[in-house]
Amino acid sequence: MTAEPDGETQSLTPLLRWWVLFAAMYGACLLVAARRHDAGMLALVGLGATVPPVGLLAAIDVVTRQLPRAISYSTFVVVLPLLLLDPNSAGDGRWSAVFGAALMLAITAAVRFAGRGSLGRGDLHFSPLLGAVAGWFGARLVISVWLAAAILGGFAAMLLLIFGRDRRTRFAYGPFLLLGLCVALVMVGR
Repeated sequence: MTAEPDGETQSLTPLLRWWVLFAAMYGACLLVAARRHDAGMLALVGLGATVPPVGLLAAIDVVTRQLPRAISYSTFVVVLPLLLLDPNSAGDGRWSAVFGAALMLAITAAVRFAGRGSLGRGDLHFSPLLGAVAGWFGARLVISVWLAAAILGGFAAMLLLIFGRDRRTRFAYGPFLLLGLCVALVMVGR
């Protein structure tokens, strides 16, 4: 005789599955890019420290359509100094991660403003963390992240329309930002 799982366990199961999927995918892409660029120990620790929370943020967004800023900002505050202190920045110098975070935030804010709220505030809070990671490899990578995210998100929106959803249907965009970062990381240095 097996016991029925309680409601809390049932609600954690999809979150845990998405978390493992996103963390594994992001971690693998990050490892490929970091190896290509001979990341120093501080950068490896900083980049590696982003894997669990970034995977969790994307999973939370899929399950709840929210991106908790407490996780985004606390991870950003811990990781940014490690990326800044690493002497082997793969990007445009020691401040590349800061510039990447600022650029990603600016692009996200512009898209949010132009789209009249089509992106949520959570996406705005998530973007500096992803931008710092992309920026460490080179601030220009942020543009690649956004292009890939826009293409992947646009494709998902098109599929929603094809399958009869209303064009105002909201979907989680944080995972597409993460997927855009993964695509850009795999392509960097090729």
